[in-house]
Amino acid sequence: MPRNERWGRLYPDRGDRSIYNERLVRRGEFYLSLAFIDQWDELLARMNAGNRGRSFQYPEPFIAWMACVHVFLQIPCRQMEGFARKLATFLPPLRAADYTTLFRRV
Repeated sequence: MPRNERWGRLYPDRGDRSIYNERLVRRGEFYLSLAFIDQWDELLARMNAGNRGRSFQYPEPFIAWMACVHVFLQIPCRQMEGFARKLATFLPPLRAADYTTLFRRV
């Protein structure tokens, strides 16, 4: 079996370790933007414009954010309601949804 020419020699390191490390850190980053809180009323107004029937109480980005929390943290809907309630104490514009709303819309 022929030997590879590289065997026995050191592998030349041509990469920048700081960039590589930053990429590895970003792979594990759990980033969910809370930017929708600032636009809560505008998003609801846009969703409810021309809507027949019961109006939406929670904007779509909030429901998508809660769905990500549900998937990443693997918590059921009742615990997601508790999570949203506690988060609402820290972020006053946020309104916590009940678990049936979360279950239906997620």
